Amino acid sequence: MMNHPFLVSLCLRGDFLSTSENRGRMMSVIELLTWVAILIVYGGSGLLIENLGYFAFFYLIGGLVFVMGLVGGLLAQEEVPTDVPQKSYWKQLAEAFQWKTLTANRDFFLVLLGISLWAIAQNVFFPYLIIYLQHYIRLDTMTATITIAVAILVGGIALAWPIGLLVDRWGRKPMALVAVGAEMLGLVLFSLSRTLALLLATGILWLIPLTAWAIATGTWSKDLLPEDRRGQFLGFYLFFLVMIPMVLGSLVGGWLGTRFGIPTVINGQPGFIPTPLLFQVAGVATLLAAIPIGFAKEQRA
Repeated sequence: MMNHPFLVSLCLRGDFLSTSENRGRMMSVIELLTWVAILIVYGGSGLLIENLGYFAFFYLIGGLVFVMGLVGGLLAQEEVPTDVPQKSYWKQLAEAFQWKTLTANRDFFLVLLGISLWAIAQNVFFPYLIIYLQHYIRLDTMTATITIAVAILVGGIALAWPIGLLVDRWGRKPMALVAVGAEMLGLVLFSLSRTLALLLATGILWLIPLTAWAIATGTWSKDLLPEDRRGQFLGFYLFFLVMIPMVLGSLVGGWLGTRFGIPTVINGQPGFIPTPLLFQVAGVATLLAAIPIGFAKEQRA
């Protein structure tokens, strides 16, 4: 969904530069930069789509992500490791998947399961957001782009830092659980909105908990990383955050759109117009994330 290579690398590096006391604030900065990247994409999408079409838009954005990720990776400074593991790579990998390793880090994997369930729900609707606003709500491209941009400015960029402060003060688990309920409510109300004012208000309503969830669970998962295997377990984090959701969520969203969407032809290509059902299903599916989160503890045992 929203995973920029340079920001992912920044997220990983931020783990080593933060402590449990300030990690919420550190994650809020990373989340803020994530929303800035998304704002740049959506801010320019209107003009690109109108002049070049959808395919050129996706090719250009994909190329931009590749170039920025490559440049960011080359420019990133890496500290020379002082405590090199004595075991072989394959032995360490095998040990990471042993049952005793999983049970010893039970809370970490419960948080990861919640992160994955949440991200699956988001990937049900997010790839179709602009298409929904343009072809179902019938906003022109520029209006749809501006609507999303304003929602991101308010719900993502403006509130990322205050939410990070609250996560450090209030706690990871309470913020995550509140975000689950608020996200479900925001997505359902968004699906029922038809006027520009209501779309903007309810868009902000589901973007705020999206920001809160990302900061709370990103902070929480890093609190639970085992000190001697932080690099290995960050691999688990990306697997649950990126790979699983982008496959399963996209498949569910594509099936719902094909099965219940409105057949159409866009730019000479057959397709479908997504309906409010995508947001409603995603909202209800978001509630599943509360189950593993509810059983997880905030601190390592």
